Amino acid sequence: LIIIRFTKDNWNKFFTNSKISTFRINPKKIGHYVVYGGSYYKPVKFGELDITGVEPRKVTELTEQDARDDGFFSLYELKRELSRLNTIDSKTILYKHWIKNIEGAQQ
Repeated sequence: LIIIRFTKDNWNKFFTNSKISTFRINPKKIGHYVVYGGSYYKPVKFGELDITGVEPRKVTELTEQDARDDGFFSLYELKRELSRLNTIDSKTILYKHWIKNIEGAQQ
């Protein structure tokens, strides 16, 4: 059982905003994942998904298309969310994970 965590809002982007990728500070392996949200003490299973590819990206190289792929309406929104969830700066390398086969429901 391999787990990946999402906030409820970011999970819901798969269903509302045509999200097809997710950015992470650390690369995940290609494969099948069970998705959880909620707190670490009371996890909530959101569903399952497959990571089909991983690409490194410098924060300074992110594009508007990267933002749309990740379910955001603008690059500004994506960077704001990345900064909220992680400690990043202009030298940070992120990993874009391509997602397919989302199973589950909007939360």
